[in-house]
Amino acid sequence: MITTTFNLVKVGKIEPLDDQSVFEIVIPPLQRVKDFSDEAFEEFIAEWAVACAKTKYKDVYRIGGSGDKGRDVIAEYENGEFDYYQCKKYSSPLQPSQYWLEFGKLCYFIYNKDIPMPKKYYVIASHDLSKKMRALLEDKENIRSGLIREWNDKCSKNLIEKKTINLNGDLLKFIQNFNFDIVDTYSINTIIEEHRHTHYFYFRFGGNIKPKRNIKIEPPASIKDLEGKYLSKILEAYSENKKENINTDKLNQFADLLRDFRSRRQEYYSAESLKRCIRDIFSNENEFEILKNEMHSGIKDFIQTDFKDGLDKLKKTMHESTKVNLSISRVDNDLHFVGNDDKKGICHHLANDDLVDWRTRDE
Repeated sequence: MITTTFNLVKVGKIEPLDDQSVFEIVIPPLQRVKDFSDEAFEEFIAEWAVACAKTKYKDVYRIGGSGDKGRDVIAEYENGEFDYYQCKKYSSPLQPSQYWLEFGKLCYFIYNKDIPMPKKYYVIASHDLSKKMRALLEDKENIRSGLIREWNDKCSKNLIEKKTINLNGDLLKFIQNFNFDIVDTYSINTIIEEHRHTHYFYFRFGGNIKPKRNIKIEPPASIKDLEGKYLSKILEAYSENKKENINTDKLNQFADLLRDFRSRRQEYYSAESLKRCIRDIFSNENEFEILKNEMHSGIKDFIQTDFKDGLDKLKKTMHESTKVNLSISRVDNDLHFVGNDDKKGICHHLANDDLVDWRTRDE
């Protein structure tokens, strides 16, 4: 039976499981999939759907909890249509007898206007489909006749808790005319092979093919809006050092400051490149936030000590930042993506968040 509570989880917020055993024990991916928990299997399918069909779908969601109405994963097209993925985690190939209830959910909840008709409906089984199940999906009329035949036994009392849904009247007519051509499947081997070419694969299954850092952003000639805050704080540090108001127009008068300014922008964009790379690999920027939080923890006491002026504080903090251990993040600990310029650049991102300031006196 199902209840009416469920949670939509956008796949952009789902991370590969933090299972360190994938890096310690060599287990074939197919076996790992078979050993996944129900939740991990759904996350894996959602991960594959968004990573392998990113040009196909606008958004992909996994429905957490009960009350999924026959949809573990929902994939939305730009035009508002949907594909549904129903995941089944059993210890053997999926049999028709194990699936009539899911066909019943699909038909009933569409009939009841609880969910829209999908463009495609995919049956995904961790141990693939049995011969009988494959034969059933190949002849869609057998799904219709089988569902009608099995309704009383498999569906009527199991669709909605404490309620019996009889198959008669308009509901029966709906199923008699339902377009079962939308039903399809993917084999687990196909899914694994497509997943193998994504950044997620390494974190799901281990192996020696790590994601590569392949994004490098150079500072643009003109200063962008996103640079405004951290650069203004750097200019304040220069002003303290020179004891006069330093702005970008005055930088050309000070060769040392101009060199420093160019280096700071390079550092910022090094960290920005890292941020974009993380977003590409993990579908969000959570790992970059981990790096920022750890960097702030590493330098927050240091920046409270005494300095000659703002430039002295800036330079010494940049040096201190290179000593901060960021191995709490897999980006540093496992992928080894984080260099010294990235660490310094993360400090500039902290400045943008108003967590760091280079002034040594209040104004």
